Amino acid sequence: MNIALLAGSVGIGATIGYVTNYIAIKMLFRPYKAKKIGNITIFPQGVIPREKEALANKVGEMVKTYILSENEVKRIVTSNEVKEEIEKFLDTKITELTNKDINEFISREEMAEKFSKIIVKVVEEKFSMFASLVNEEIIKNIMLQLDISFKLNEMVNVENLKNVLKEEIFKFIEIEVPQIFLKANIDKIVAEKVASFDEKTLEEMLFTLMKKHFSFINFAGAMLGGIIGFIQYFVITS
Repeated sequence: MNIALLAGSVGIGATIGYVTNYIAIKMLFRPYKAKKIGNITIFPQGVIPREKEALANKVGEMVKTYILSENEVKRIVTSNEVKEEIEKFLDTKITELTNKDINEFISREEMAEKFSKIIVKVVEEKFSMFASLVNEEIIKNIMLQLDISFKLNEMVNVENLKNVLKEEIFKFIEIEVPQIFLKANIDKIVAEKVASFDEKTLEEMLFTLMKKHFSFINFAGAMLGGIIGFIQYFVITS
């Protein structure tokens, strides 16, 4: 057995297999534009740049069907983790809001005007015999002089408010949010985004995502080439 010839045959086969696969992978992306001399195409455009629009549409369909489908979005937004975060947020914000003075939300003049209208209306409907004795302007002036001020938590049951808001928000999230994703045409958004990538960006993105897989293909090519070279040695020398 000629060890040097065997090693050379295996080495050449492995090199050819590696280089062939490396070039094949590169030809998926390169050249970005077809190379022509006149009307004759010397090097055709790479497969992925040529099929970029079809690829973009397929990616959009896959995102809509498998990644952000209505059921998947519903599962995500109704998960216990999401609900816990929403509850924490609501508890904190509602407590902060209800601890504030009413005058932080409405001026004294506006409050006096609104309350005066309510009082006049109640008197007219329930105590009509006194209706001629009151009017909005009188009540408004009285309220301005009283300088009424109070916190919201003195007027409402904070825990009940939290429970009502949580219930309504969870209903909205479960029913409406998945529908919003559908109406947003997420597949078209993704397709347009992918199609907008220039060829170099698309190549870099896919190479980043599939670097290990491409390396394995190159390695597999080298292994296969080496095996072929090994077999070829014995065929030639037999």
